[in-house]
Amino acid sequence: MSFSLPKPMILMAAVAIAAGALVMVRPSPRTPDLTVWTFAVEHARMYRDRIDGLPSLVEQYEAATGRRVKVQLMSANALDVRLLSLIHSQSHDVPDLVEIEIGSIGKYFRAPLRGVGLLPLNDLLREGGLDGQIVPWRLAPWTKDGVIFGVPHDVHPVGLAYRKDLFDEAGIDPARAKTWEEFQAMGVRFQRFWRERGIERRWAMELPGASVDALRMMLQQRRIHLLGPDNSVHLDEAGVAKTVVFYARLVAGEGKIGEDASAGEVGFAKDLARGELCSLLMPDWRVGYLREYAPELKGKLAMMPLPRFEAEDAPTATWGGTMMGIVKNGSDPNRAWDLLRFLQFSPQALKARRQTSDILPPLKMAWDNSAYHRPDAFFGGQKIEELYVELAGQIPPSYSSPFAVLASAHLSAILNKAVREVEAGRIEGLEEKVKDWLAEAAGRLRGQIRFGEFPS
Repeated sequence: MSFSLPKPMILMAAVAIAAGALVMVRPSPRTPDLTVWTFAVEHARMYRDRIDGLPSLVEQYEAATGRRVKVQLMSANALDVRLLSLIHSQSHDVPDLVEIEIGSIGKYFRAPLRGVGLLPLNDLLREGGLDGQIVPWRLAPWTKDGVIFGVPHDVHPVGLAYRKDLFDEAGIDPARAKTWEEFQAMGVRFQRFWRERGIERRWAMELPGASVDALRMMLQQRRIHLLGPDNSVHLDEAGVAKTVVFYARLVAGEGKIGEDASAGEVGFAKDLARGELCSLLMPDWRVGYLREYAPELKGKLAMMPLPRFEAEDAPTATWGGTMMGIVKNGSDPNRAWDLLRFLQFSPQALKARRQTSDILPPLKMAWDNSAYHRPDAFFGGQKIEELYVELAGQIPPSYSSPFAVLASAHLSAILNKAVREVEAGRIEGLEEKVKDWLAEAAGRLRGQIRFGEFPS
């Protein structure tokens, strides 16, 4: 018995055989000499994408050194899980360089110094002359027991961006508010102006009622840290209760001027464009979202330093952050350090950063560049980059801890209770209640830290 294949099947088989032969004779892709892991889409683009048709940073480095570099993008959670697993197994199948987000670095610092899977950088920074150029306090989040494990990608000073057009229409100048109490009073008047004109959903500011990001920035302004660099607990420190109560009265009750942003990564930009939230805490990384997702705001915005509680408070804080570090078991630490310096601090890298984002670099000498002192049409001609430079030198230090998530959870629970009290009108004696809640939470947190710490 015999049969013949249909012509389409014969053709498909021939194509498959030809493709297989090509795979066999084609040389396999060259294994990269250095691998970089990052969670940030913007950073990956800056490293490996061409800008204005020019070679990318990776292409420039490869051309200068002959080494092949692979930049691998993954989610922050996947990066942490994979890298921590590889570190604890002492695997050599690790990236050479890794970017870690400030909220994740505590996971890597939970182990004693000898167990941290990143290379100490103190000597390399000193020998490269970078220790005096990088903003000192920005090294603090990436430092454990005096050992620096990461180089900061950023500074992230925070200003207050606001809809100048809408505040002007209401006859209010937020920039004249020197304190948060004055800003709150202006916000109440602003909202009343628009409600009298039939616009109910127009809040003076974006302030989440449950998340503590904004509250932590206010505490940082007052140089209050939930945890110290040695994991000491400051949740019950003087000033925390007063700040919690004030914040609760910003997001609830008669003095409410803040509301949550709409859901989604860029919800805040859309809310600002619609005039539903009319001022935002604005670190430099947020500016790019406004330019991309709310271009209609061009010329309608202004920026100011943060109001303070007391005269000695800082007029700014910091929000977010990323470091780049060298993985201990990487293929070649010296080449990794060479690549790190090129990607972060070379003239080519600083130029690419200016072309792709509004993020201020952590190198003080870079701030003299004219690009950071130009009028910005998006903000009505205001020199907002210059304002960020001024604020960057005034940011109080911040620290990282493996127990930071626990501390924030305790603070969030207390804030939620305080908000409910304000909503119910139970203002009298609230600060004393909050002090008691904080003292109780601080005791629990100290116990959790003792239980969770590695033996020395």
